Amino acid sequence: MNKKVKILKYTMVILACIAIFSTILPNVLDPHETMAGKISIATFGIVGTCLLFSIMYFIVKKAILRG
Repeated sequence: MNKKVKILKYTMVILACIAIFSTILPNVLDPHETMAGKISIATFGIVGTCLLFSIMYFIVKKAILRG
């Protein structure tokens, strides 16, 4: 694997973890939210974050490998 692609991969994983812990976790730990709300926030937030960062990873990876 190319060194730039490897750095990109680790950067995307770190950014995804930061996004999950800084946006989804506080909403899930909110005491005023119902259990169904917490489950939906956690589920859709984690799935959405993973999809977003995987799509961004493959687009940027193609750009790195071309140029």
